[in-house]
Amino acid sequence: MPRHLKTRVISRLARTCATFVQLPLGSTPHKRGVHYFRTCVGIDALWGAMDYEREGQKYKKRIVVRPSRFRHGLFELYTYHFPAHWSAACVANRELIKEAQRQAHALEHDHSVAALEWRLRFFTHYFRVFKGGAKPELGLKPYSRFYQYVYVAIYRQLQAERKAAQQPDINIDEITFEPVSTPTIRSVLSHRSAAHRVFLSRELDDNFVLKPRSCLIT
Repeated sequence: MPRHLKTRVISRLARTCATFVQLPLGSTPHKRGVHYFRTCVGIDALWGAMDYEREGQKYKKRIVVRPSRFRHGLFELYTYHFPAHWSAACVANRELIKEAQRQAHALEHDHSVAALEWRLRFFTHYFRVFKGGAKPELGLKPYSRFYQYVYVAIYRQLQAERKAAQQPDINIDEITFEPVSTPTIRSVLSHRSAAHRVFLSRELDDNFVLKPRSCLIT
């Protein structure tokens, strides 16, 4: 038996439904560690994890297959490594997903007034959007199953509530400011050239006409 998990999966696919090919030298784009193959006659599409789930849990990685994005007719086989740790935002998002799934599963078997309202919303969506071709609600797609619609709708709602809770409340009454003082005439004229330096009085008359005290040209 091959030692590495990827080699095992490649051997299984080669014995059953795949013919692996070598790309020409210098061909791009190509990532290191990606293998390309063609499926046998009768298999049009193949994607997802090709290893057993217990193998993925043991080696902390999965061997994934998907149709090639750049080479039509070929499929890509690559390794997806489990992250060493999840960020706080990722953990919080996973908790939202689990909560939305839990509520959606509960509504499937619930017959309360709230559950009936959800079914009414779904039937409206089903006949107007999925069957009628109307534009779905923001963040939703045309769904034909009750669970799909309810799960995504609850998930979007929980996301919006979390985003609103993270935004700080701003009290307008607590906002203070200090008036900006206007510069004096002497500070404004301090950058004039030394050859034409003019010393003016800072006093203004009623008509806002500057009164020159003296004029010295050097």
